[in-house]
Amino acid sequence: MRALGIWMASALLVVASCGGGGGGHSDPGGPLPVSTLTPTPLATATPVPTVDLVLTLTASIDVAAASFSVGYEAGRGTFTGSGAQTQCHLASADTLAVNDDDAGMLRVAMLPADPLQKATLALPTTLTCSFDEVGGVVTTAGLRVGSKKVGVIDASGVVVEGDASRLDVH
Repeated sequence: MRALGIWMASALLVVASCGGGGGGHSDPGGPLPVSTLTPTPLATATPVPTVDLVLTLTASIDVAAASFSVGYEAGRGTFTGSGAQTQCHLASADTLAVNDDDAGMLRVAMLPADPLQKATLALPTTLTCSFDEVGGVVTTAGLRVGSKKVGVIDASGVVVEGDASRLDVH
């Protein structure tokens, strides 16, 4: 019996030293510490100036399709968007495809909106593209238009290569 009494006393001592076994019965004797958040300053992005560059397209012939490239200084920025997602639009309803390589060259192609209704482009028109300036001011005058190609409709009603010098892009 004596061994049982020592064991019971030891067990009570261990249980008593545990602080009440949880459940909120233990009082720390003062207010609980409260953690406070230290605000971390957020980096503010510097807005990139964006300008609309407008090219006027005219032709002295009826054009059934046209394509050309627009060179720009990549160090000054890039057209808004990338690849085929470049942000450009025509003032006319014609179909436009653009592709910016983000390294100084935008490629442009145009087809009539509804070739069954009207087989040629609605010229004159304007092409407007958004440009993100990162290294100085960019204007339409600073762009280089090249690689012009046009398609014209021959006497048989077939689109053939035409005289690209008859398409003016400025």
